[in-house]
Amino acid sequence: MWKTLSPNARFSLIAFVITLGLGLLSMGALGLALYYVVFPFLNKDIDSLQGDSAWPTIILVGMLWSFGFLFAGLAYRYLAKWKSPKYLGYAAYVLIIWVWALTLWYVCLNYKIVN
Repeated sequence: MWKTLSPNARFSLIAFVITLGLGLLSMGALGLALYYVVFPFLNKDIDSLQGDSAWPTIILVGMLWSFGFLFAGLAYRYLAKWKSPKYLGYAAYVLIIWVWALTLWYVCLNYKIVN
């Protein structure tokens, strides 16, 4: 089955598994790095996370971000199916994983997710 997947689908699956593990094993470094990539577009600062919810939230964002690679891989597949130019597929891929990071941080900072 692995050989029947497109190179982009393989990349997306590998990136998903690696970033899922890295999100946990980095103990929040990935989530914090993602925050600094998207913080100019957020309405709250990371300092609004207080107490016991701060650390788990940062780790959770890093782990949930890995699903963005699956979403981006699906989008790339459909763009390729519709015969879109490759650069448009790559641009959409990067944009989707960035918007996913922005969405995760927006939700985690504005709504109490982790108690």
